Amino acid sequence: MSSLARLNIAEAILIAQLSPLLTAMAAVWLLSERLTLFRIGGILLGFSGVITLVWPELGGDNSDEGRLLGVILGIASAALSAFALIMVRSLNKTESPGAIALYFVLAAMLGALLTLPWGWVMPEGTTLLYLVGAGIFGGFAHIAMTMSFRYAEASRLAPFEYLALLWPLLADLVIFRLPIATTFMLAAPLVLAGAGLAAAEKKKSSQTKTVNQT
Repeated sequence: MSSLARLNIAEAILIAQLSPLLTAMAAVWLLSERLTLFRIGGILLGFSGVITLVWPELGGDNSDEGRLLGVILGIASAALSAFALIMVRSLNKTESPGAIALYFVLAAMLGALLTLPWGWVMPEGTTLLYLVGAGIFGGFAHIAMTMSFRYAEASRLAPFEYLALLWPLLADLVIFRLPIATTFMLAAPLVLAGAGLAAAEKKKSSQTKTVNQT
């Protein structure tokens, strides 16, 4: 959020999407996972989709002196998110998904309380309901994410993170009745192709094992 206050939305989104790249690299380094061509291709296609999506907005009118700090904060956020996912992958070996999600929420809550001196605004009415709903859905999403790291390697799941960009844009179309930009029509196939390429790895390896067994 700090980087978003200093950059335009497109630049903040693009920097945040460094996280899957860093996750894949950290998984190879810290967890000794394999970085296959399927995974590399999936990550590159997904990141290409992100660049396509935000390209028209890059280098916008936000050019104040806090811009460099915004870039630094964005990269730091992407790196911390990547290492958080690596820790989730490691914890799955000894902890249940529910326990990991609970620890994550408690740690985030304690960290958020430290920002209290900088000023909080108490939400009311509909805003409070939206925040509660976001917390509930976010909790279930975190449990699902934690369970996915139990059954698949972090470097293989990294390309699927780019799919998260598609849902808000589809919500604009279906819920808020906003027009879909041309860049979305170009970016969506790249993101989906990246996820599909990563998903195809298991199918190919399974077929190879079957052929070897016969």
